[in-house]
Amino acid sequence: MAATVSSASSAEPPGLETQRREIEEPVRDQELRAGESWYLVESRWYEQWKEYISTGDQNSSSYPGQIDNNELFEDLESYRLKERLVENEDFVLIPAEAWHKLVAWYGVVPDQPPLERKVVDLPSTLKVEVYPVEVFLCLHSDMDNVQSGQFSRADTIHTIQKAMRSKFEIPGSAETRLWMKSSDTSCERLRNVHVSVLDSCLSSGMTVIMEMRNADGTWPSSRPQIMRNSEDQDSYRGQPGVCGLTNLGNTCFMNSALQCLSNTPPLTEYFLHSAYLDELNFTNPLGMKGEIAEAYADVVKQMWSGRHYSVVPRIFKTKVGHFASQFLGYQQHDSQELLSFLLDGLHEDLNRVKNKEYIELRDADGRPDQEVAEEAWRNHRRRNDSVIVDTFHGLFKSTLVCPECSKVSVTFDPFCYLSVPLPVSKDRVMEVFFVSLDPAAKPVQHRLVVPKAGKVSDLCAALSQATDIPSNHMVVADVFNHRFYKIYNSEESLSCILDRDDIFVYELSGSSMEEDGDEVVLALYLRERSHYRDYGAGGGSYGTSLFGHPLLIAVPRSQCSREALYRTFLQRLARYVRPPDLSEEVEEEEDEEDELYKTQTNGLSEDEDNEDSERPGPSTREEAEGRSSEPEESQPGRPTERADPELRPEAAADGEADP
Repeated sequence: MAATVSSASSAEPPGLETQRREIEEPVRDQELRAGESWYLVESRWYEQWKEYISTGDQNSSSYPGQIDNNELFEDLESYRLKERLVENEDFVLIPAEAWHKLVAWYGVVPDQPPLERKVVDLPSTLKVEVYPVEVFLCLHSDMDNVQSGQFSRADTIHTIQKAMRSKFEIPGSAETRLWMKSSDTSCERLRNVHVSVLDSCLSSGMTVIMEMRNADGTWPSSRPQIMRNSEDQDSYRGQPGVCGLTNLGNTCFMNSALQCLSNTPPLTEYFLHSAYLDELNFTNPLGMKGEIAEAYADVVKQMWSGRHYSVVPRIFKTKVGHFASQFLGYQQHDSQELLSFLLDGLHEDLNRVKNKEYIELRDADGRPDQEVAEEAWRNHRRRNDSVIVDTFHGLFKSTLVCPECSKVSVTFDPFCYLSVPLPVSKDRVMEVFFVSLDPAAKPVQHRLVVPKAGKVSDLCAALSQATDIPSNHMVVADVFNHRFYKIYNSEESLSCILDRDDIFVYELSGSSMEEDGDEVVLALYLRERSHYRDYGAGGGSYGTSLFGHPLLIAVPRSQCSREALYRTFLQRLARYVRPPDLSEEVEEEEDEEDELYKTQTNGLSEDEDNEDSERPGPSTREEAEGRSSEPEESQPGRPTERADPELRPEAAADGEADP
């Protein structure tokens, strides 16, 4: 509302003919233009003024005096305009220039406000808005304190926002937003503050609510869920930016992209300082009406308020799903795909270019790269100008050569992000167990770096450098379930060996590695005898099970008798067993027979010599004496069965020859 003008005239009126020419002609002939101001003057006063100037006598008794519009008001306290006033019967519309002249010549009744009205552009017509939009104004935090205000349909929402800040004494640093509430209690955000009251569909009787952002970055009307209770959250004071994002269900791809952008200083400072409010583009057909930018700004301000342990980005997730249906629901997605969409959406929502012009691109034609690049960048900025362009965009140089005419074309193409492959290592790390020829040496685990496309011979060469054992004295085997699953040839590829495989490398003598050598390689498995006899198959023998890791032993071909093998096995297993004592063996067998007799329900016992006749004698003695052996260090086993590396008191070394 304009300020009250002076009650007395401030200039000497010109001649009556001049007054008539300067007032009547504009009133009669001036065309209406949208946004211009016109003033209401009471018809009685205006007719008296016309009669006064028509007499040609400035001392005439028909002098109108000060401009008086009292008859147009319902009361002189609120100065509310009467309803159903008719133009040219109750009032006359005066252009702004003519009004100011009349005020200067005649003045206005004291304390009476001028009745300024705007020309609005209604569909297919221009009209002076006699009755402006009268709305109710209040704060979200105090809905009972309601004030009224009149605004022209040509005014912008920003005008209402400034008026409310003034009425309710809102600090200039406070960030606010407006809601429009109709009579049916439904509320709608007034997002674009630069749109007119007419275009925002705001009408008389509606309520405009002003909402102020909380100190923690949230809005009172949509305070998000938090990880702790409200008391802890209100008292929490942490480092701004050090804030988690709650996983809503397979939304780690979104949270990682948000954390990445949140820690980009130029972009975060842009949103924290609310610079985006002046650059929201609501008319860009490629944008999202500013909704993505506002939703992202809310998340950033909450994360950087220093008052949250963790923020739930549920509203942001909803907005993203609304504009990009591929992100609807809670399926897993690619983080880079979400980041690409978000950068493009922020750019279009904040694009400072409202009308994009067509630009014809020129070829380089031999010009210097610097000149061509600067021209390409200027052309790009003429259509794309936002904080995203300032922070993330760059130019690619593209060179094409025609294979027929050898013409060279050089262009510089804009880009926002680069998709680069991760560096692929040509090597791999393999873990193997080295078993030395020395019976007293423990198996040693080695981590070896070998070529991914290498062979088994490369693995042996790497192990040879670590152990000083010639690589041609090594045999590589895959052990599974305490057995040899596969013995590899030196020319086999390493790609057939998986990281989860248990790989053992055995040292053997040089002669045993020759095909026509004097030695033969035997596989030695370790078996453990059960504590109880197995009567399920009608016999009474003890059951056995494999344990630990097998061994490879080179034996001369001339020493493959049972006694010779037994001595060789005892020598190889010197760390675990010792030669048996016959007296201990006899005592143990007698104790076992007594125990067996007590446990049998039918009082009958089987001939235990059957088992001994079926198994080699040296192996039986070895079982009896195995209790005093040194425990073997643990070895890995397959996931399907536990590998027991210790040689238990009842353990036996059973040689199963696998040449």
